[in-house]
Formats: sequence, structure tokens, C-alpha cells
Amino acid sequence: MLRAVVALVLALGTSACSWFTFGTGSTDDPETQPEASERTGLAAEADQLLEADRALAAKVLELGAAAAYRKFFDEQGTHVAAAGEPVTGADAIRAAMAAGPARVLSLEPRYAEVFAPGNWGWTWGEWQAHEPGAGGRRMAQGHYVNIWKKQGDGSWKVRADLRSPEAAP
Repeated sequence: MLRAVVALVLALGTSACSWFTFGTGSTDDPETQPEASERTGLAAEADQLLEADRALAAKVLELGAAAAYRKFFDEQGTHVAAAGEPVTGADAIRAAMAAGPARVLSLEPRYAEVFAPGNWGWTWGEWQAHEPGAGGRRMAQGHYVNIWKKQGDGSWKVRADLRSPEAAP
């Protein structure tokens, strides 16, 4: 099931990110969204999922990517970097990120959608990697798609993190 979802998201993601602005999901554009109090059902769940992705982005800046991803990844989660082989398991993902080149990762969540009955969803956004230190040179950038699974306690965990690179500026 997860492989089918990942394949579908990758196919859509590589086609055109502008497709992702349609539907009942949640975007970061207040002009296109009704008031949060007006949203119900899966649309309200999408708002919560987008907040979870924003929380991940904040933790990446606060703790670094390796520690933040360890906290937000499902134990069976898979990370597919812009270049490289997939890594599965929260501890293995943390170790792979920690062993990689020194860089500061930033994420900018843009959209979230939750599937009925409300226990799976996905987000997309933009990512950048910079050299450490003030004014660090941008090393890489691109888009990401995260597939999330709702946990028994109501929190969301990343089940798959997929990144596509773009040419660095």
C-alpha cells in the first residue's frame, strides 16, 4: 500500500507542483483558505497536518535535521534524499543524516491533504540546504513530499520523505 502511495505521489510531484493547489487540503496562502473555524472534517485535519509539517520545519532549524527527523519519523519511515539510496527506520535515517555533509536544512511547508478516513495524509513544500554559519552559501534546493501517518495518540509521524533536487542558484 505504501509503495503504491509513494509511486503515485512521486508521479504527481514530478509532473507539476502547481497541481497540488487543488482540492480540500490546506495551503499556506490565506487568500485561498476559509477561516479555520469554518473548516471541518478532512479539511480541518489537513490544517492540523500542515501545522505538524511546520512544527517539523521549526525543529529542523532548532535541533538540526538529524535530531528533528528522528523525533518526527515513524519507526518504519523511509527517507529518499534528493540523491542517494532510500533509508528506512527512524534511527537509520538519523544516523545517515548525521553522517552526511555539514549543512543547515530549511523546509517551507506549502500544502497538506488528508485522505479519508483521516489517518493518512501528505504535505509538500520547498527545501534548501546551506553551508553552516551566518550567510552560508546555498548548496542545494528543491521540493519535497512527505507522506504522514496519524498515530494512536492523534499526532502525525512522517512515513515517507521524498525530495527532488533543482539546480542550485
